[in-house]
Amino acid sequence: MAARKQTQKPQRIMLDFHHHEGLGRELDEAIRNDLSVVKQSGRCLWTASDETATIERLTTEDWKTFGRHTPYRLADFFDLPAEGEVDIEGLSVDGDYLWICGSHSLKRKKPDPDETGVAEALERLTRVECEPNRYLLGRIPLVRESEDGVHALARSAPSGGGGPGRRAGRLKMDGKGSNALSRALRKDEHLGRFMAIPSKDNGFDVEGISARGDRVFLGMRGPVLRGWAVLLELEVTEKGSVGKAAGLKLRRIGPGGERYRKHFLDLDGLGIRELSLEGDDLLILAGPTMDLDGPVVLYRWHDAWNQREETVIPRTRLERVMDIPYGAGFDHAEGATLFERPGGPPAVLVVYDNPGPERLDADGAGVAADLFPLPPKKPRIPAMS
Repeated sequence: MAARKQTQKPQRIMLDFHHHEGLGRELDEAIRNDLSVVKQSGRCLWTASDETATIERLTTEDWKTFGRHTPYRLADFFDLPAEGEVDIEGLSVDGDYLWICGSHSLKRKKPDPDETGVAEALERLTRVECEPNRYLLGRIPLVRESEDGVHALARSAPSGGGGPGRRAGRLKMDGKGSNALSRALRKDEHLGRFMAIPSKDNGFDVEGISARGDRVFLGMRGPVLRGWAVLLELEVTEKGSVGKAAGLKLRRIGPGGERYRKHFLDLDGLGIRELSLEGDDLLILAGPTMDLDGPVVLYRWHDAWNQREETVIPRTRLERVMDIPYGAGFDHAEGATLFERPGGPPAVLVVYDNPGPERLDADGAGVAADLFPLPPKKPRIPAMS
């Protein structure tokens, strides 16, 4: 295993979520308090709260503050099976599309004995809920809004190569809490039994996506099996329509004709919280599967994109890039993205759920993210013969 690296002091980047009509009435608290993902495209940051059904776009002029907040409602691009939040836990930019992934998870009600009493707290711990919007896996075309690197989302867009145009598309969902992926996994020998377990109980829980073309990696916060994290690989093809969007179908790519491949990674007992492609390497933000503060670590899986078979990757084949700081009850790293700016060195931008008070701007809209210099990657560790 690569030696543990000390985290460098990060630079602060301010994210400014101005209040805007409509969205504020649907939230119990400000968006900045529940950020679950972040991805960059040009001068834009795309982010989301796991308590909404919107994607938030922020843009920058000075590369120190991202603002001019523009929300995009997912219901404008997809027919969602229910009202309410989507529990967005993954975003990926591949140049032509913004990919969106919900958690695909069940949830157990949180007890609060001080507020409701012991009997009610015990009863709440028996309640397991399924929210069908969580099973969203789709993509929306990115279009250039200006020549200086500002992008927008569109239901359809012309193809850059003169071929068929691009459309918003998603896997077929139902109103009962499933989609083509969850149905395919129900009989899986490793994951099937975890589909009925809530996410915070080491159950099935997607918390990262990285896509290029029609190929997709999904990072699993849970389950973690005997300390090994799980990454799912998919390939999609566009076929037909599902409501206002194109239909996406899963190709059979597994060794037994499954509609997925599995990769198991030894992340020192941590689950996957975010994914970012760095060329053909995969940066993996890893954190606890259960409801714990930390640790949080950034790993690099060398040449991950060129894997075409199921793999089991020991910790000796993964580069431990850096440790990410976390607080006791606050500053939980949830989203990360490769960050590029003119003249700047390679870096990783990290956003936090439940940010600490010192991150919060007094205006009620701003929150500070952390920008960490990305160390040069180490030589690839040769595989054991």
